[in-house]
Amino acid sequence: MKTERVTRAAAPGRGARAGDKKLTAPVTLFAAIEAKQHAALRAIAFSERRSLADVVREALRGFISQHPARRRLAVAKR
Repeated sequence: MKTERVTRAAAPGRGARAGDKKLTAPVTLFAAIEAKQHAALRAIAFSERRSLADVVREALRGFISQHPARRRLAVAKR
C-alpha cells in the first residue's frame, strides 16, 4: 500500500496534521465487527496516538502477509 506523508506546507488549511498518511488509491471498506473488537482497536489507536483506520490497515497488512500469494490466487479463482 502506497502512502505519502502530509506536511503542513503541502496541505494548508485542509485539516491534515503533519505526519498523517495520505492514501494514494483509497478504497472504502465497510465491515461489521464485534463491539469488544472495536473497543480494543479504539483503545490501541488512542494509546498510540494513531487513527483507528491506521490500526486496522496495519492489522490487515499483518494478516495478508501471513498468507502466501498462491493461496490468495486459488481463492480468487473460485
